[in-house]
Amino acid sequence: MKFVISLLNFRPGLIGGAETYLRQLTRHLVACRGSDEVVLLVFRDNAQACRVDGLEQCVIDRSDRQTIAARMLEAFTPWRDRTVERALAALKPDAVLFPQQSIYPKRVEAPAVLAVMDLQHLFYPENFALFDRLFRPAIYPFSLRKASRLIAISAFTAQTLVDRCGVDPAKISVTHLGATLPDVAGVKPDEAIPRPFLYYPAATQPHKGHDRLFRCVAALKKQGKLPHKLVLSGRQTDLWPKLQTLAAELGIAGDLVHEGFTPYTRVCSLYAAADTVVFPTRFEGFGLPVVEAVGFGKRIIASRLAVFDEIGVPAECQIDFEKPEEFLAALARPPVKALTRPLTSWSETAQQTIDLLRRAAAEKNR
Repeated sequence: MKFVISLLNFRPGLIGGAETYLRQLTRHLVACRGSDEVVLLVFRDNAQACRVDGLEQCVIDRSDRQTIAARMLEAFTPWRDRTVERALAALKPDAVLFPQQSIYPKRVEAPAVLAVMDLQHLFYPENFALFDRLFRPAIYPFSLRKASRLIAISAFTAQTLVDRCGVDPAKISVTHLGATLPDVAGVKPDEAIPRPFLYYPAATQPHKGHDRLFRCVAALKKQGKLPHKLVLSGRQTDLWPKLQTLAAELGIAGDLVHEGFTPYTRVCSLYAAADTVVFPTRFEGFGLPVVEAVGFGKRIIASRLAVFDEIGVPAECQIDFEKPEEFLAALARPPVKALTRPLTSWSETAQQTIDLLRRAAAEKNR
């Protein structure tokens, strides 16, 4: 069989954990595809970043901006992107994987398998700019209806699709993100930042909870109970200047270090050097950094979220970040040796994904 993976939504450095998913998935598909052919559909500006040894590419000759404009036109108007339609048709795929929860182009003849990673807008619409609040309702419901099969990255996501979107449960398969513990051998702990420090790797998106982390840290600093610096990494969004102002108002600006968007090797060095890794997020579809932190044998302090229960974060590691006393109690506990549930490897994620593509193709041919 022949399968196409659409990476026309993939923008390196700008899509957070979805980038880890796409890179690991495509890399591991090489080993588990068997005799099947897998082609990556990319555009000119992301072709090099999406290159995977062993997989072919079909390149749409467009820039990043041109591709975004075409996606917007399809979402909001009757206009059809016939260029991409023709490119897909010429490949003659048995099924197409759309791994970022929107189908583009909207008119694809082969069975579409849609991976759903982020339904935050259903819970916290206020976290999104006006454009996103318009775009998601314009394309996401259509994509859910159009898809032959849906991949939910967690049982929490699957239940949300049923409860909030009215999706038939029989259409959904839960496929966890690969969460193999990192190989920490040879990782040299960062020496540039004075210890002890707390580490939080996350883009400064509203739901990531940087604000309440800052308030929690400030409260404990004021009581003289927290000697740690706070180290952040991840893309600095438009929210970052407001967070800087908040840190200054709380009196913790001098204890704050932001590394910005950071290569993974550097992230690993920060994990290795950190005293504790924190996750004050208000919403997550999965939570890969939690797993990575456990791999480094670190103490973790996370929000109380159903998805963290699902991936096996011990209950004693989950707190209410609005209560500094809970943070202090968690900080006194020993590092986590293991999660309470078995992990899915990236190889298993890739295998489950290609099996679902095969199933979608077979269902059409019946």
